[in-house]
Amino acid sequence: MSVDVRPVDEDEWNDLVDQSSQATPFHRAEAVGVVAEHAGATAHRLVGFKGNEPVGLFPVFTISKGPVTAAFSPPPDLKVNYLGPALLNSGKLKRRKRDRRHRRFVDGVLDWVEERDSPSYWHVRTSVGYDDTRPFQWRGYEVEPKYTYVVDLETTPDELIGRFTGDLRNKLRGEYDVTYEIGEEGPDAIDSIIEQTHERHREQGESFPVTATFVRDLADRLPDGAIRPYVCRVDGEFVGGLVDVESDDCASAWIGGVKTDAPVPVNDLVEWQLCRDAMERGRSSFDMFGANHERIYSYKAKFAPDLVTYYRLQRGSAGMNVASKLYKRFR
Repeated sequence: MSVDVRPVDEDEWNDLVDQSSQATPFHRAEAVGVVAEHAGATAHRLVGFKGNEPVGLFPVFTISKGPVTAAFSPPPDLKVNYLGPALLNSGKLKRRKRDRRHRRFVDGVLDWVEERDSPSYWHVRTSVGYDDTRPFQWRGYEVEPKYTYVVDLETTPDELIGRFTGDLRNKLRGEYDVTYEIGEEGPDAIDSIIEQTHERHREQGESFPVTATFVRDLADRLPDGAIRPYVCRVDGEFVGGLVDVESDDCASAWIGGVKTDAPVPVNDLVEWQLCRDAMERGRSSFDMFGANHERIYSYKAKFAPDLVTYYRLQRGSAGMNVASKLYKRFR
């Protein structure tokens, strides 16, 4: 029996997102809608069914510029790290049946989008946990492994800090000549974090296209606790922070965490507080990102994370050189 692919409504989609271990908060229908609005894209919430049983979900965004259409998951320039397909109801299947169902699901989604929009270019970044990219390879996609750092939180704070490097432990336990506070704050803190991140990128001659409005819209529409701004204040003044995107099992340092000249080690303290809070909320891991960047990977590695793989998948109708040019055109 083939896999039938079709769009579903928001309620059905979110029920399936909750069932997939490979889905992220950005897979939720609310986030898909916000991302589409800010990317100027058309969103397709596509689900594959074998009979009445859902086998996978795959949010796809199509963007057209002039005569050229491209398909993304996620779209460019919004700093959404992962999206792509998330599988369902495959854990108890034998390998042959699981692989066949997986391939038919991916083929069905790609065929659905290509029949509807005929994209000249595809760009997908998978979530952590989606580890079988063969259905894309067999369709001619270029597959590139990418990396993130994930801290195991299924421990105690004392055991976790004992894994950190000695210099990091000293900073976290140090005494400082100023009064500082670390903690989660409300939506207004998003503006401060994004503005500081913009300023840091300007200093480095780089662009940072994410707006506070985008992050606020996510915070407004996603369930409570999915977007958590963490802030450090010295003598009551904002000196740094980050935005945590959080699922039922994983916290993450999504946006912020830029270098500052504050009199305390802001990012170390904020990420340590987030780790402890996430433990109390029952989260099992903390995704730090940053493992792909030569400038910051050694800083992230101080927290004793595991190196975890996800994948970038690309395909262009006239070869990868053209595909790369098309991607830049849509950024």
